[in-house]
Amino acid sequence: MKCDHAQPLIVQYVYGELSDEHCHSLEQHVAGCEFCRGEMHAYQALRQSLSLMPVEEPSPNFLAQSRVRLDDAIDLLPPASLWMRFEIGWQGFLAQLHAAPGMAMAVAILGLGIGASAGHYWKHELAQRPVAQLAGSAVPAETAAASSVFNVSEIVQHPNTDMVEVHFNTMVPATVEGSIDDPEVQKLLLMATQNAVDPNVQGNSVALLAAQCKAGHYCDEGPVRTALMVALRYDRDPSVRLKALEGLTPYVGQDVRVRDAVLESLMHDPSQPVRSHALQMLEPVQADSSVRLVLETVSTGDDNQAMREASLKVLRAIPPTE
Repeated sequence: MKCDHAQPLIVQYVYGELSDEHCHSLEQHVAGCEFCRGEMHAYQALRQSLSLMPVEEPSPNFLAQSRVRLDDAIDLLPPASLWMRFEIGWQGFLAQLHAAPGMAMAVAILGLGIGASAGHYWKHELAQRPVAQLAGSAVPAETAAASSVFNVSEIVQHPNTDMVEVHFNTMVPATVEGSIDDPEVQKLLLMATQNAVDPNVQGNSVALLAAQCKAGHYCDEGPVRTALMVALRYDRDPSVRLKALEGLTPYVGQDVRVRDAVLESLMHDPSQPVRSHALQMLEPVQADSSVRLVLETVSTGDDNQAMREASLKVLRAIPPTE
């Protein structure tokens, strides 16, 4: 065995994942190669150091949410061709047989047994469930609260009312319908603002919450206002950031956190419409020293001439302080 072949096997050896036949060859090579022996000692020391560090186990809810998000992301991938699926499956099967033929066969037999049992169990369970529940029909908000909600798939607002339909996923798709001031509906809307898999759902939830905040409803200092500030700072869609700004408008004068988020948008947001709206929002607090400082910075050093001129115009309109 040569060094270029031995190097990739050292990590597998240290973690006990190398087959017996390769272990013997690698041990013989390492016994006579000082460089590879040093590499192996380094990996062994690293593993020992890592084993001394505390390991935090993820919560079951976090694991479940991660699996659902992974499934959603996989669903967005283009489907593989029939031949590609066959080739990947066949290669994986051969690799398992080559690595551990006895274990592979045991797992295959066990899988067949579990699959048959699971099929019988779910056939019985689905037969016992109401048709409406299987169809993903609307459920009361209390039912949504009792469920472990993984993500929100769609938001529909009834025209000219404050009624909202929030479609969400547990183990099967489900829907809750209620007023936007319903605590469970608000929880789902807040969850939807973090839906990175579907930007439409994320944007719809931000727009809906922002509209209610702009109207002065259901937007006390707390999670809704915080969700809008997070969208303002991190959402990739400038139209969503603009909606978040609109929802925060009534609170720029009374909430320092909102004011700071608006100032940050004025200085750093890549969208000029967002920056222009942020500048307009600061009118009630133009006399604030931090606002004045940001306006002076933008009016003198910003790369955008239009923003420099607009900020200078606002500065000149501020009454001088005595």
